[in-house]
Amino acid sequence: MYVAKEPEERRTEFLNSAMTLFMQQGYDQTSVNAIIDAVGVSKGAFYHYFKSKEELLDQLAERAAEQSLGGAQAILDDPEMSAVEKLNALFAQTNQFKAQNRDLMIAIAQVFYSDGNILLRSRLSERSVERVAPILAQILEQGRQEGSMDVVHPEETARFVLRIGTEVVQTFASGLGSGESGPGGSGSGESGHGLLSPEAREQINVAMEVYERSVERILGLSDGSLTLIDDSIIELITGEKHD
Repeated sequence: MYVAKEPEERRTEFLNSAMTLFMQQGYDQTSVNAIIDAVGVSKGAFYHYFKSKEELLDQLAERAAEQSLGGAQAILDDPEMSAVEKLNALFAQTNQFKAQNRDLMIAIAQVFYSDGNILLRSRLSERSVERVAPILAQILEQGRQEGSMDVVHPEETARFVLRIGTEVVQTFASGLGSGESGPGGSGSGESGHGLLSPEAREQINVAMEVYERSVERILGLSDGSLTLIDDSIIELITGEKHD
């Protein structure tokens, strides 16, 4: 039976139902009709909130990005933490969120990083940069005032660091998208995780190291100061626990 709901409540219901279906069946295997049936509304109601299934996924990704930054303010406000500690904590928080929401991250990566979604990927990446840059800029400004970071223009530097990071994300997404299993995949692993080839694993390890060392150079930090990409990212891609 149809039940009238507030617009934002209905939008959230669409997003939650779609996320469940994407994780169970995979993005490509989930039709708009399946999402509509799960919510129990008309097709017109779906298109009132979303122009397409692609736009729905776009909003899911945006919601995930907002959730991953849910604890950022507490990090920024901690008077006991240095700028370097805050930077590491911010990245650790977002990495952990992605690892804990692996199925959703896979669904997003498999669509956004396909050849046919270059414009969508570019739009989402830029939106993510604009959302995170003010947070990162506050940390860089603290580092500048502490004398621990050689940063002249914190906001511009923050955007630059994040845009470099989008290239690393694409390397990780290639690993996620190339797994033989997962939602809608054909792998036979019991846990539903694909295994990376030694070459793909090495590519990801190199990208991790190059990114961290590059950001350290940009900020004027010594080698080993930052841990921007930790074992939770490897766990996200492979499904393997690292002790």
